[in-house]
Amino acid sequence: MFNLNVKLFTYTILGFHIFITGHAFYSLFSDFQSFNLMHLHPFMLLLFTSAWMGVTLGKRWCAFAYFSLMFYELAMKLFFGNYLFGKVFGDVMFPYDLLFGMVILVLYKQLFVRPNDSNVAN
Repeated sequence: MFNLNVKLFTYTILGFHIFITGHAFYSLFSDFQSFNLMHLHPFMLLLFTSAWMGVTLGKRWCAFAYFSLMFYELAMKLFFGNYLFGKVFGDVMFPYDLLFGMVILVLYKQLFVRPNDSNVAN
């Protein structure tokens, strides 16, 4: 029962990621005139969405990819926050990705540890 609630929760977060990514692609490319650095923002959102999709499917390496993207975003926000480069790559999903990272940490055992994993270590 508890694992079903965890899966429902992670699928809800995946829906949020898909909605935000779709909205970003639509809003930036609906009136496309020329390519600039801001057009990379939806692609960064797509990376976060694909990493969370892997977390939802129970892939551990996707959780590490999500944390890597999150730390990359925080570094860009910290070091390049006043420049356009920092706005594009530092404000991808800033407060939300920290919350979702905490979800991964709190629910790690329910998301990734399976009953037959203990036999692998022996």
